Amino acid sequence: MSRGQRLTFLGIAAAIAVVAVVLLAGGAGETGGPATNAPTATATREPTEASPGQTPTPSPTAKPTPAPPLLTAAREKALTATQGDIVRFRVRSDADEEVHVHGYDLSKDVRAGQTISFAFKADIPGIFEIEFEKSGQLLAQLKVVP
Repeated sequence: MSRGQRLTFLGIAAAIAVVAVVLLAGGAGETGGPATNAPTATATREPTEASPGQTPTPSPTAKPTPAPPLLTAAREKALTATQGDIVRFRVRSDADEEVHVHGYDLSKDVRAGQTISFAFKADIPGIFEIEFEKSGQLLAQLKVVP
């Protein structure tokens, strides 16, 4: 592996570490106001490894990653992702609730006034509801396109 390839992989690893720290911080310092993020899911492609003897495709210059959309009961959103991407979004609730992503059968509890983060691979194409399970409040529809 050449020195340039090692530096590229080191840069990718550093970017992944920064994203992990941001996700684990889970929205500290946010206000309870309405969501202002664009109505699309934040999605990223996982890097692929080159076959032996091949040079990996260079990564585009890293751009700042926008914050994942914030879902609240105040406004329903439409999220879109491409199959194979990582879907990321946050959910804030005024009451204790369970957030459920139908079709993927993912759920998390959110306490009143707190924000939680979701991140998962969009490996099933289709349209899926994201809702507060207890109240039945629809938060978003996630569209995963092939």
